[in-house]
Amino acid sequence: MSKALVKDSQAAGPQEACEASSQRRVWGLMVTAGVGGTLVALYAVVTPFVTPALRRVCLPFVPATSTQIQNVLKMLENRSGSLVDIGSGDGRIVIAAAKRGFKAVGYELNPWLVWYSRYCAWRDGVHQNTKFYISDLWKIASVFYCF
Repeated sequence: MSKALVKDSQAAGPQEACEASSQRRVWGLMVTAGVGGTLVALYAVVTPFVTPALRRVCLPFVPATSTQIQNVLKMLENRSGSLVDIGSGDGRIVIAAAKRGFKAVGYELNPWLVWYSRYCAWRDGVHQNTKFYISDLWKIASVFYCF
């Protein structure tokens, strides 16, 4: 009888080892896929913020302070019409001007910031008075300079 138990345990041993190896392989693939997906997502988010630093003329994103926004709004007092913000970043100035009744347009190279600006304009209820475009600062500036 003891020989029968030994044979059963020896027969089950390689099968259990194979199942454990297969389970480790699945976990290894899941971890690899998770790390790879995280790195691709990180690359997609970071690239638009890093690439301006690699250009010949570096213009990084620096958010406007509340003092700067108030200064712009002070300059716009007793005026009406439209406002164009070249290099609008996260759209703070465009949204503040739209809240004061201006038709405001923002141009920004970073698509993540443009999408965020559109979301903030929608959240603040001024999306009908704002437009945000993904465009290069130097191309837009040359168009406005010609007029």
